[in-house]
Amino acid sequence: MAKVILKDVTKVYDGDVKAVDSVNIEIEDKEFVVFVGPSGCGKSTTLRMVAGLEEISGGEISIDGDVVNDVPPKDRNIAMVFQNYALYPHMSVYDNMAFGLKIRKLPKAEIDQRVREAAKILDIEKYLDRKPKQLSGGQRQRVAVGRAIVRNPKVFLFDEPLSNLDAKLRVQMRAEIIDLHQRLQATMIYVTHDQVEAMTMGDKIVVMKDGLVQQIGSPLYLYNHPINKFVAGFIGSPPMNFLNVSVREQGGHLLVDEGSGTMLVDASHEAILKPYVGKEIVLGIRPEDLPYDETGKGLMTTITVVEPLGAEIHLWAKTATSHIVSKVPPHHNFKIGESVSFAPVMQKARYFDPATERSILPVDVVEAKSAN
Repeated sequence: MAKVILKDVTKVYDGDVKAVDSVNIEIEDKEFVVFVGPSGCGKSTTLRMVAGLEEISGGEISIDGDVVNDVPPKDRNIAMVFQNYALYPHMSVYDNMAFGLKIRKLPKAEIDQRVREAAKILDIEKYLDRKPKQLSGGQRQRVAVGRAIVRNPKVFLFDEPLSNLDAKLRVQMRAEIIDLHQRLQATMIYVTHDQVEAMTMGDKIVVMKDGLVQQIGSPLYLYNHPINKFVAGFIGSPPMNFLNVSVREQGGHLLVDEGSGTMLVDASHEAILKPYVGKEIVLGIRPEDLPYDETGKGLMTTITVVEPLGAEIHLWAKTATSHIVSKVPPHHNFKIGESVSFAPVMQKARYFDPATERSILPVDVVEAKSAN
């Protein structure tokens, strides 16, 4: 397999529309990397530039140490799995998987061996004689993956391959692709707009917005150490809560006031927030760090939506200035319109500058807190 390096890669369309802006990413050999972000962020364009399906406007792409800027897709030794599967409807499953190998004029015996080995890995041996129209969406996706496997590529590229499947099948296929990566020990680049897919599948996540890379890191690193408000809100489901608060000092301690409640700043954050006394900042708190407060002395809210999910309840509520969501145990009979108090776990709080939206807490402070 191979290491993939993108150095200052840029894509500009007609009219000076910059779809991808100076992207720098290093993907290690055998690594599973996920590009994630909202529609139009440039993630699929970046993937297509790696594949050679889009010309780059600037920068450099290398695969296994070779610069491939001017190398056609067929000579890059990559394999791509598309969102719509891109199967030939008039061909059998066997012929779809074998087609690329036949074009390369490999011996028939080798083609047959590769196709049947891939079919066995993906558990589609019994479908080899069928046409794509006779298969379910999940089976077609396996065929598309199988067609990639038989090529023994240096790099596998996946462009939102599960978006056409129903929710249950997506979960199953996620697990199968993860297992496939472990078995093949392949370099894989996977594009999705679904942060749950990104969190559960990737060794490393590349978060993109407006053609720019926002942050790169492992799933848990990005979850616990978001560099800005966008990453904090995009990674995690339900998303992080953001509250506009003012910082003030009282009795030698710092407090943040939202209007629906006042919260004591954790001691480890006081020195960092000291310059913000008398100013407004954004407090970020995860739904699981916003427990129900039976004392009624916490952040006062009014429930707007109750989502019972069996093992937990998602409570959506409004404060004086914001809307929040909390994950709580299913032990209470909450009702819409009810006044409920929440007690944020302030050791887990994140703070963002309202102008730049950058994290106020430096990474070393966040790491120290998460390690405790």
